[in-house]
Amino acid sequence: MDLCIDIGATKTFVAAFNEDSLEICDYEQFLTESSKGFSDFLERLSLVCKRLLKQDKPRFWGVCTAGAVDENGVILWSPNLGWKDFDLKNSLSVIFGDNGIIENDCNAAAYAEARIRQSENLAYVTVSTGIGMGLIIKGEIFHGSHFTAGEIGHTIIEEDGPICSCGRRGCLQALSSGRGLENQIYSLLKQKLSCEEILKRAEEGIEPYRGIVLHGAKVLGRFLTNVVDILDLETLVIGGGLTKNKFYTNLVVEYIQKNYYELPGKIVSVELSKIKPNPGVIGVLLLGRKIFGGV
Repeated sequence: MDLCIDIGATKTFVAAFNEDSLEICDYEQFLTESSKGFSDFLERLSLVCKRLLKQDKPRFWGVCTAGAVDENGVILWSPNLGWKDFDLKNSLSVIFGDNGIIENDCNAAAYAEARIRQSENLAYVTVSTGIGMGLIIKGEIFHGSHFTAGEIGHTIIEEDGPICSCGRRGCLQALSSGRGLENQIYSLLKQKLSCEEILKRAEEGIEPYRGIVLHGAKVLGRFLTNVVDILDLETLVIGGGLTKNKFYTNLVVEYIQKNYYELPGKIVSVELSKIKPNPGVIGVLLLGRKIFGGV
């Protein structure tokens, strides 16, 4: 079997695939709780994988995770997980064997979306606990010079804005992500509300929830509009937990569709991810099969 893992800031998703299929054979999901330390996380992950694989080792394994990952599978820095300069591939190879790959979660998702949509120039943006982006340029993942291409969540939008998990102020993630919305409400009202509750109150027109949500959506929409124009993309795919909320998602998508730079013959497709249950997992599955063989 092939084993694929998505390590998110909030939850970790583990899936097992038969060697000739894109359909998940079995899966489990558990809380990441990275603050408890990597040893604790690895112990829980190992137990889940053993149950799914029934004690066998996988043909190959693939991991996608939040943060910058280099070609050797080292997490250079993941503000959302709190892991820095960590050799994730070596740690997992001890358990699962050497046939493994590690990729940034948005890069993996972008690869899956581009392969399935047959798009040569595509960006995949996840809007969830944090915000990230993966880029496919001429059919290949674009990593950048320091493996941080697409880290849009940690780009400064408002210099005097709210504090971000990376330690700076006014990052896109601090303004427009799920955790960003929660932190803003807590700073203003000292209320610990879930993102779902904040969005619900915003949709009902209750202030200051509505104002904060509208601002976050507009900031994100404007930023993604500029990305579409700068890179001359043919496809922009938006995924992540916040896309389940139509109110928020419609605000973002409508802004992009109304404001990208129109040229004769220019058509930009702005779509929601349709890869279930997890595009990052499918991405590392496809990447792994490309490297190690398989259908």
